[in-house]
Amino acid sequence: MLNRSQHNYKLMLEASIAVPRMKNILKGLQSIAEDCILDFSETGLTVHVVDSIRAKMMRLRVEPAAFESYTCDERHRLAVDLSKLKSITTGLVNADELKLRYADNKFALLANSMERVIRLKRIELVYDLQAIPDFDYEYNTTVSSAKDIRDYLKTLDKTPIYSINIRDNSLIWETLDAEELITWAPTVELECEEDFSSRQLFTASEVAAMISASTKESVSIRGGSDSCPVEFTWTPYEGVEYTGLVAPRL
Repeated sequence: MLNRSQHNYKLMLEASIAVPRMKNILKGLQSIAEDCILDFSETGLTVHVVDSIRAKMMRLRVEPAAFESYTCDERHRLAVDLSKLKSITTGLVNADELKLRYADNKFALLANSMERVIRLKRIELVYDLQAIPDFDYEYNTTVSSAKDIRDYLKTLDKTPIYSINIRDNSLIWETLDAEELITWAPTVELECEEDFSSRQLFTASEVAAMISASTKESVSIRGGSDSCPVEFTWTPYEGVEYTGLVAPRL
């Protein structure tokens, strides 16, 4: 319920953020999980989320400079239901002012002179992934536009499984049906051992969900072989960085 803000409070956190950035953040996080722990500190906001079957995990970092303004007295870890945050931002337009505030142990969103207090979840009931694991990645490359990845995945609506391949020093994504082969081989610079090759299977919908918050920016991709996940990193706004991992099908 929205109420007019009218009380004195002990300020712990206050941050103003552009509406398009907040909507992008919620879109990215909700593609993986229903709830999360917002980890605010002097260095900005960090969020780690993982899906229910542990096939996808994501780290989001938002630097203080990515906010319109940012004040945080110390580290605050707030467990929230993402759908409640989205319900507030859905009706906002890009020109609206949006503020996040944590004061007197209450977390609230403020917009258009109105305030909505968000009931926090018990932090022990939310999966607490404090870091994404490090893997021995065997190749590294950058695709010039995230849109190219999303466009390829859109063609696979009736082909749920596809492969990511490294062969002949090239990155090649392709479907499994040789008679109706759909291939994407972007022109990239590939960093890997000269004789390295791999073929891993992925679920198209899981990769599409992972990069759903991307726009047209470049995407760094790291991967390997066997059970190694593929990692995507992109920056849709200056100071906002996503790193997402998708496990292969074994």
